[in-house]
Amino acid sequence: MRFLLCIFLWIFFVGGLWAYTWQRDAGLPEGPARVAALETLSGDYVLEITPGFSIEKDPFALAVDDGAGSPGLEIRLNGSEIIVDVENISRGNVIRIREGLALTAGFNEFYVKASPPVSEAHLDHGLRIRLLENGAPVADRTVWGSRGAVVAGSVSFNLAAQEEDEHDH
Repeated sequence: MRFLLCIFLWIFFVGGLWAYTWQRDAGLPEGPARVAALETLSGDYVLEITPGFSIEKDPFALAVDDGAGSPGLEIRLNGSEIIVDVENISRGNVIRIREGLALTAGFNEFYVKASPPVSEAHLDHGLRIRLLENGAPVADRTVWGSRGAVVAGSVSFNLAAQEEDEHDH
């Protein structure tokens, strides 16, 4: 009798667990999730970067690339690097970037990293990042580094999709 009760309980628990997992998995999608295509915005966008220090190549950085981009300055938009063609990056000079800005509707993020001069290791440094759309600021933030540390940070913002005007002529 105990043996039959043990078999009944085993069938009850294992059968209940099987029924639960079967019902739970029935609601899952069949294939992998499809990511919606991102809508790239076209407009008059300008990225302005104003360093409060003279940007120099980081003497302690591991040199693994071929030297592409600007020495001591790294800019990324949503993970993609933006190449900056600037000869003299110096304190107070505004760097304006118009090309290579593949902004999308929804969430966007700029990541910046700049190294201050070793001779100014005792100072705090700031790097102002502004995104302008038709001259009006969309995002404006200053990223700080203390006591000569590498100045690095991100600026996050949302952009709305542009609506097309429909006029009857």
